[in-house]
Amino acid sequence: MIENDRELLVRELHERYHIDRELEDLSSELAEAASDEALEEFCMAHGERTTEQVVRLKPIFDATEAEPPLVENPVLEGLRTDREDIVGDLREPVLGDLVETELGRGIERLEITKLETLLALTDRIDFPSEVTDPLEQTRADAETGLEQVRELTAV
Repeated sequence: MIENDRELLVRELHERYHIDRELEDLSSELAEAASDEALEEFCMAHGERTTEQVVRLKPIFDATEAEPPLVENPVLEGLRTDREDIVGDLREPVLGDLVETELGRGIERLEITKLETLLALTDRIDFPSEVTDPLEQTRADAETGLEQVRELTAV
């Protein structure tokens, strides 16, 4: 049972960690599936950024004295399942790029939402900037990623 801000923060942090770990694998899978070179490059770069983001979580794990167990995120799992269902039905591989960019937009939005919650909780708990700055940087990365994937869809 979650009874206070700190416990909710730890729960959200564990979920965020799981999302990042899943995205490290998913990014390379999406890059391999892409038929568009720009989409492939975006997916590869996203995987690299995600690895950096996992490292950025360390200060907040240290501040909360929490270990990083995995807490699955049903939204991410739903996005992945939806993608797999649609891709399995496609006859034209190029249509897969549209499905991949849809997944990319959904993932970036999920990341932004989770980061906003983490930042609100760190603010309520009054964590120092050593903890919040890496989260702010990760949120900026996700916002940039969302803009980039939107541009890929427009092409």
